[in-house]
Amino acid sequence: MGDARQPRMRGRAATPMRRGKPPAPLISWGLGSVSLGHNNGPPLDDEAPGYLWRRYRWAKAHAAAWKPPSMGVLKFRVARAEAAGLSYRDYTAGLLDTGRYAQARDRDTQRVAALAALRTAWRQTIVRLAPDAPRMQSAVVLTALKGAYDDASRAYHNVAHIAAVLAALEAHGVSGANDPDAVRMAALFHDIVYDARASDNELASARVAALHLTELGVPAPRVGRIVVMIEATRHRPEDVAAADADTALLLDCDLAILAATRDDYQAYAKAVRREYAHVPDPTFRPGRARILRAFLARPRIFATLRLAELWEDAARANLAAECADLETRR
Repeated sequence: MGDARQPRMRGRAATPMRRGKPPAPLISWGLGSVSLGHNNGPPLDDEAPGYLWRRYRWAKAHAAAWKPPSMGVLKFRVARAEAAGLSYRDYTAGLLDTGRYAQARDRDTQRVAALAALRTAWRQTIVRLAPDAPRMQSAVVLTALKGAYDDASRAYHNVAHIAAVLAALEAHGVSGANDPDAVRMAALFHDIVYDARASDNELASARVAALHLTELGVPAPRVGRIVVMIEATRHRPEDVAAADADTALLLDCDLAILAATRDDYQAYAKAVRREYAHVPDPTFRPGRARILRAFLARPRIFATLRLAELWEDAARANLAAECADLETRR
C-alpha cells in the first residue's frame, strides 16, 4: 500500500499533490522570521513544480491579510500604502497578487513615515516648480529618490535624514524664504548620490538634480539656484561665506543633527562609522577627528544667526565630546 504522503501526479504537467498540511519549508514562506520588510514569495506560476502548494499558501495569506488587523498593524499598513501612493485596498491587493504578504511584525514605522514625508514633499513641490510635468515622469523621479535614500547601505544619509532636514526646514521658516520650493527641492536631492569612498557626492547629486528637473520642465534659473544650494552642502567655509539666506537655512538644517540630544548624536556618530566600515579604525579616527576639529575652529558652525543662537552651544559640546572619544581611543 503506497504512502499517502507521496505526491500524486495529475495531468501532463505532473503537478505534485499532497494530502494534509503542506511541508514546513512551504509553510514558512511569507510568514518567516524576518522582522522588517516583506518576504518575497515564489512566483504564482501554474507551470512551476509545487504550484498548488504555493497557491495554498497564497490563499492562507490572502485570508489572513483581509482579516480585521490590530490597530497597530492597520496603522502600519495605511502608512506603507500612503508612502507607496496607493489606497489601503490596492496596496494589500498588490502584495497578494505578487505573492507577497504584509507581516504583522513589519513595523519600521520611522522609515515608513520618512518615505511618506519624502513623497509628500516631492509631490507638493514639483507641482509648483513644474506644473506641466508629465505625471508618469514625475513618478519615475520620485521612485529614483526613494530608491536612492532607502538603500540598505546608507546608515545615516538615508530617507530618515532627508525627512529630518525637511522637518527642520518647515520648523525654522522655509515658508518665509525667498524661494521656498527651491530650498525644499535642494533638500530632496542633496544626498541622492552618496558613496563613502567618493569625494564629489554633492557635485554628483547636483548634476542628477539638474538632469531630472530640467527634463521635468523646471525653468533653468530655478534649476541653477537648486544646483548652487546642493553644491554648497559640501559645507566648506567658502561655501558658507557665499551662501545667501535660502542656502544658509538649508546648510543649517542639514547640520541640525550636530545639536541633537546626546543619545541622538551618538546614534548619528555610530551610523556614520557604519557607512565608513571599509576604513580601518587607525585611519578613520584621526580623519574624523580632523573634520570635527575643523568645524570647532570656525567662528560659528551655523550660518544663520537665529539657528546659531539655538544650536551652537549644543553642537560644540557634541563635537568636542566625540573628538575626545576618538582621540582617547587611538
